[in-house]
Amino acid sequence: MAIQQKLIKYLNEILKHTHDGIKGYKDAARNIEEGSPKDFFIERAKEKIVLRDALNEEIYRLEGKPLEEGSFLNLFQRSWKNFKTSLDHDNQKEIAKYCLEAEKKATREFDILLRNPELVSETFYSLLEQQNEKNLAAIKALLERIKP
Repeated sequence: MAIQQKLIKYLNEILKHTHDGIKGYKDAARNIEEGSPKDFFIERAKEKIVLRDALNEEIYRLEGKPLEEGSFLNLFQRSWKNFKTSLDHDNQKEIAKYCLEAEKKATREFDILLRNPELVSETFYSLLEQQNEKNLAAIKALLERIKP
């Protein structure tokens, strides 16, 4: 039971960061003009929504209560980043840097669960593998956007 509670807590931590990621990518899409970068950020937000829903289901399956929103600290950080990027003439690179940090963090968080598939359901594990692949692809794409 203690392991299950720790797992629920860990999944809720990932869920909190996923809520933050959804909001962050939506903010990123709002802060740049139309085109492929905007489409990329919108697509990442949609992928994070799929992850959020799967996390909610997995937490309920474990008889836990999912968090309903992200962190207050992240709200403050997003507000600051939005302000900062609005002042930057090349804000696409600046936005990509912020998103890159979040993707790297998510990949590290997923790694614990991916190394211990017995902790979660097969369905969730499979989705997590897919999301991790998308995170790695996003990291690669974001690095390309940041290149000078």
